[in-house]
Amino acid sequence: MEVLGPRYADRDGGYTRVLKLSRPRRGDNAPMAIIEYVDRPGEVRAARVPEKRKKAFFNNLGEVLSNAGIKPLPDTSGI
Repeated sequence: MEVLGPRYADRDGGYTRVLKLSRPRRGDNAPMAIIEYVDRPGEVRAARVPEKRKKAFFNNLGEVLSNAGIKPLPDTSGI
């Protein structure tokens, strides 16, 4: 729970995803699927970000970017 608890603290549900594969397994023709946790590095399909996390992320986006050494692009809308 040390890893998964904090990861899903702001998610109300939908912790896993089941993706049906298009081809059955060779040999016995059994249907195949991938079962994965959402919001993890390397997931097959990116999950929608919960609203709570989205609001917290965009409220301090400038601070996070500046701490990472990323400078904003100059405004080119007047060109």
